Amino acid sequence: MNLLIRTLVSRQSPLLICRRQLATEKHRRAFRSSDIMDKLRSSMPSSPRTNNQRSFGPINERNVILGIIAANGLVFATWKFSYANLRSNQDQRLLWFMTKNFMVSWDGVVRDKRIWTLLTSAFSHFDLTHFLINNLVLYSFGPLVLNYIGLKAFFELFIYSAVGCSLAHILYQKFYDRKPSLPAVGASGVTMGMTMLYAFIRPFDSVLLFFIIPMPVIVAVGAFVAYDLYRAVTHRQGNIGSAGHLGGALAGTLYYLLKIRGRF
Repeated sequence: MNLLIRTLVSRQSPLLICRRQLATEKHRRAFRSSDIMDKLRSSMPSSPRTNNQRSFGPINERNVILGIIAANGLVFATWKFSYANLRSNQDQRLLWFMTKNFMVSWDGVVRDKRIWTLLTSAFSHFDLTHFLINNLVLYSFGPLVLNYIGLKAFFELFIYSAVGCSLAHILYQKFYDRKPSLPAVGASGVTMGMTMLYAFIRPFDSVLLFFIIPMPVIVAVGAFVAYDLYRAVTHRQGNIGSAGHLGGALAGTLYYLLKIRGRF
């Protein structure tokens, strides 16, 4: 335990993945989501709900997304406080609690039976840049998806994408990369699931690749999925958890095919 805590505080650990591996100090500073929505920005306004979707009453799309962002912010702030508490008071308890409950790995889920981390890790961010980018994506794209599929379906998609991302990561690390103790954090799987589903529903909506190049969302999403697949198969993930991205994308695809198709 002590070794793990010291490694976390040093911020030089090769043991951390934010749906990506953090092998060096430079990578840690660059700790950010590289999933599709970090590169995409929708140019389309929110569309009206279809008639078969029930009203949310006082709950609207923005409030739901802001609630998720607030939960992400609380976890992020707790990580920061736990580091500060260790440095100033030599108190490891909070940081150890966070590592056990907000990071996902094969060893944690299978050996230590911390199954809840398949979901809780999706709310967890260490780095400010990574936190801001993922939440910007949720704020920009989440309402569009929620508006089309409804509140219940949105929460289902959120859970399935987060868990799908975590499962893909731990299975990849156990059986392909042979690093079962390598943990992951981040909302990349959720944003991948949302982006993939939206690409099926509105494939020809225009997005700006790298904020510059306009193209249909289905083309941009497909390109990034192919890139993640290449990185995962060739062991070239670096500090990016491409396997987790693919898990989130697969969850979004399956949810569309099994639950959403035919509603629009």
